[in-house]
Amino acid sequence: MDRKKHLRIASTDVERLIWSRLRADRLGHKFRRQHEMLGYIVDFVCLEKRVIVELDGSQHFDASKYDERRTRELKALDFRVLRFWNNDVLERTDDVLASISAALADSQPPLPNPLPRLRRGRGSRTAVATTVRAKGDEKVALTEIDSASGTRCDGTGEVGRHRLELRPQLQLRARLYALIRSYFAGRDVLEVETPILSAGANTDPNIESFAARFSGHVDAGTPERWLRTSSEFAQKRLLAAGVGDCYELGRVFRNGEAGRRHNPEFTMLEWYRVGWDHMRLIDECVDLVCAALTLAGLKAAVLRTTYRALFIDTLGVDPFFAEIGLLAATLGDVKVDAAGLTRDDWLDLLLTHRIQPLFPRDRITAVHDYPASQCALAKIRAGEPPVAERFELYLGVHELANGYHELTDAAEQRRRFDRDNARRRERGLAELPLDENLLAALECGLPDCAGVALGIERLLMAMTGATDIAGVLAFAFSDA
Repeated sequence: MDRKKHLRIASTDVERLIWSRLRADRLGHKFRRQHEMLGYIVDFVCLEKRVIVELDGSQHFDASKYDERRTRELKALDFRVLRFWNNDVLERTDDVLASISAALADSQPPLPNPLPRLRRGRGSRTAVATTVRAKGDEKVALTEIDSASGTRCDGTGEVGRHRLELRPQLQLRARLYALIRSYFAGRDVLEVETPILSAGANTDPNIESFAARFSGHVDAGTPERWLRTSSEFAQKRLLAAGVGDCYELGRVFRNGEAGRRHNPEFTMLEWYRVGWDHMRLIDECVDLVCAALTLAGLKAAVLRTTYRALFIDTLGVDPFFAEIGLLAATLGDVKVDAAGLTRDDWLDLLLTHRIQPLFPRDRITAVHDYPASQCALAKIRAGEPPVAERFELYLGVHELANGYHELTDAAEQRRRFDRDNARRRERGLAELPLDENLLAALECGLPDCAGVALGIERLLMAMTGATDIAGVLAFAFSDA
């Protein structure tokens, strides 16, 4: 018999009690019971609000480490995990339900339009059910934790930090930086440092840049400047100038992105290999990540797959030819406002909500050859269907890196920038100035190359098991 079905049939009195109050949308949202996630079977889950309810009996007294790991991994998927002892459910049912209701009400919609994947995880207060004791009495209370800063607010003005100790995480980051520099030095890849402020902006409609204004003499250049969202454009100018293989390890900035997996200011490692394509660069990227994992005493298996094969093998749908209606149906119970969503948006939702959560935590997954419509700054390889020569690298459920066999055609690059601004207009966003310095460099000639950007904080989170990016930062955005 299916294990989930067996658990439903063998439900305890406590489980039946809670299910009677959750079923049929009685709290205003649909719950599933005995639902499989990451190989675990959770007691109850509301996929729409990303809230998990777990009921613990006496058998959990000796399973604290297992429960902590399970909760940590589920939280890494941006789910809230509320745990209640059976006695609390039986004796204080209304308090338990009030905690669940508060978590549902406090949840931010996980999938706002138009690009849920890139806009999810904004800073918000996370409702976590805890048991508190006062004068020998027990009661269920609701603690709020700000997901961006890790700050606990218990209603009494007391503030506690739920983060790693500062010194160990700083030491691990320093060791990782040293490993990266040693790795590339041994391969004769030059470390470079490029401007953080630029006269050209990133036109990608899915990314918002921070703006700044220079108040000095006009002869110094364009006063309106943009904090870089990556070092890509400047590094490509160096490549066009003949610098050769190079990398940069530095801070980048993205406006509006704050939450358990995002900080508006973060560290990116970006490197370029002349004469390489994206397939060869995957090998080096995997090798570097495996080397980094050794710092934490970890290792990982590796799976390489095409984007198309990943969808067919996991969901049974062909991402290149399936109709939007089928893609929407395959998304299942995940509710979104469909207005304005494009075909690529539906594919992205399936990847982040139906495929990515299934990635084993101890596996590196390299996905390559994306639909041509998702080319970004990559070359398109002719064929039936044509594909974008790009890849994404995951460690467990964490997306670590995004790489391309780089576009070298200046005219095509300008057309893509113009298309970005057209999409920005359609979405009511401001058009942004093109990076004319980059376009001029491309006209002079960018050598055939492949490049990749890897998020350092995401890698550190995977190395340490942190479920909140604040756990691998000296100071999160709210404390900066």
